[in-house]
Amino acid sequence: MSEDIFRIIYKSAAAHPADVMLGHGHIANLLATARQRNRAADVSGVLVYTGLGFFQVLEGPRSSVQPIFESILADRRHHTLAVIEMDFTAERRFDGWAMGFLGTTRELDDRLNGIGLGPVGGPETLDRLLRRTLLVLVDSPISMPWLGAREDGLGAALARRF
Repeated sequence: MSEDIFRIIYKSAAAHPADVMLGHGHIANLLATARQRNRAADVSGVLVYTGLGFFQVLEGPRSSVQPIFESILADRRHHTLAVIEMDFTAERRFDGWAMGFLGTTRELDDRLNGIGLGPVGGPETLDRLLRRTLLVLVDSPISMPWLGAREDGLGAALARRF
């Protein structure tokens, strides 16, 4: 399985309200760092930020994805992390996206996807990213547990976004 792609999908709660996460540049800094690190490690994926929490997909060689995920576990910008899927897959869903971003509004998506993505961008690419993200959610072997996670508000916010 050395050629297979290792994928981790998780959700977590944001450590601060949206005005702090966005206003203090936490999300923009997180994306800039992730994109640079992921590009160098041949890792792709998407980060969804709902204003309440995060949903993220990381995919690539296991030797690259695992240390990145370990650093995510220690990140203080979020808490209550729950792994939805951790397994090998035959193909990438987010090839070409060092770290795509879907946020609470289309304007936020456009603004933050303009940071370091290179040649990809624009409405067609963003729509493709949204479709790929939905496919990952639907294909998750745990049958979209995030949708029923009302206790932390993240499931409801994700359901509204999509």
